[in-house]
Amino acid sequence: MRSIQVLMLSLCVLGGLYLLTQAPSFFMPDRGNPALGRLFDPLSSRLLGAGLLAAGWAGVGYMGNFYYRGERRLPGPRGQRQHFIAMVLALGLIAAAFSSAEPGPDPDRPAASRPQR
Repeated sequence: MRSIQVLMLSLCVLGGLYLLTQAPSFFMPDRGNPALGRLFDPLSSRLLGAGLLAAGWAGVGYMGNFYYRGERRLPGPRGQRQHFIAMVLALGLIAAAFSSAEPGPDPDRPAASRPQR
């Protein structure tokens, strides 16, 4: 289980750093219809990267408390507040990224094969 958590934490940190520093524009397709989705511009890409880094920060705190310290015990009030702030920050940044991304059709798909709304 720990190896999966470390893999997910690494993906959050590396993906967040890439999105935050490079800020690529990209298209993220919807689950139900891949011809429609959201087009992330550089600002929403940076917001998504910052949200992933905040989630990574919360994950490092969690894993440090429960796996890599001598005693496995709950953190005090200060540690719980830090974790709560990191999680709220991550969710807020990711929500801001998705709300600022433009919904629309896939720009790489030909117009004839795009479904009509």
